[in-house]
Formats: sequence, C-alpha cells, structure tokens
Amino acid sequence: MNTKETSFLKVLGDLSFPEKKVVINPNDGFDLGLMMTDATVEIYYNKSPATWEGRTTHGVYGNVYQKNECRLGTVELSAAAVEKMGSPKRVRLHLVADSDGKYPQILVEPE
Repeated sequence: MNTKETSFLKVLGDLSFPEKKVVINPNDGFDLGLMMTDATVEIYYNKSPATWEGRTTHGVYGNVYQKNECRLGTVELSAAAVEKMGSPKRVRLHLVADSDGKYPQILVEPE
C-alpha cells in the first residue's frame, strides 16, 4: 500500500462540522501530496495503514479543505468523529494513493 502521511496533528473538535469535513493547513496538505484547496476523499476514522482492511470497511465520503486560517500542525474535525475515536489529543492523517476506488482514502489514526 502506497501512503503519504502527516506528522501528528493537534485535534480541534468543532460542533458545527459534519463528519465528512476535515480542515488542515496547506503545509500539512502538502505532506499528503494534496495540491488543491478542496479534495473529495473517503474518510476512515480510527484507522491506520496497519489496521486498515481496505474496502471491507465503510468510510464516509467527504472533503479535505486546506485553509491558511487553520494553524500549522492542527486538524479540525467534527466533535462527533473526535468522540468516536476516544477524544484523542492528536491524530495522524494518511492518504492511500493506490486505492482501487473512485476517490483517495484518508485514514485518521489517533495517537
């Protein structure tokens, strides 16, 4: 599996965010190889490359937004998604590049 990843990012849970919205700083997006400000992806929460079973699990289709207003080293997620992962202080994002699906997959791995 060919993946790119960020370093561990500080989590900010936002009550107004839906589960399908992830916001990162463009410099963190560069680590994932994302060059556009808005990327449609399939998001898998509480997964890492070591625990991901691919398409046998169900992700949520959503978007990764890259915004300069988001501090470097921070990720903004829905409060519900953060709670489902056990309220981690930090997470790492992995982008699965060689997926067989229509959209790339983002794995959100809690620390």
